[in-house]
Amino acid sequence: PNLIGNHPPQQWDGNFGITAGIAELLLQSHAGEIALLPALPSAWPVGSVTGLCARGSFTVDIKWSEGALMSAVIHSRAGTDCKVRFGSKVAALTLRPGASVRLNAELQPGRR
Repeated sequence: PNLIGNHPPQQWDGNFGITAGIAELLLQSHAGEIALLPALPSAWPVGSVTGLCARGSFTVDIKWSEGALMSAVIHSRAGTDCKVRFGSKVAALTLRPGASVRLNAELQPGRR
């Protein structure tokens, strides 16, 4: 009666909705802050993702192991400031347009 997943072969709102939900598990961006792995499922202890879009014209690549952040690369298209959060750690970034920065597990910049 409600067609949730009951419209073969595709239920577009369900198919596209799940990808948005998965992206939100791995990255959230609100109020000028990019949160890395805010709701990582325990069933995904090791993994990586590339090209997630964040507010402020940022693209983010993330690697994790044992449920903890290993590294993240923040790519800025517009050159705006942002804060990046992983748990209680926060890093303030200022990037030029087109610049990228690699952050380690402590959110300290590393070599790119």
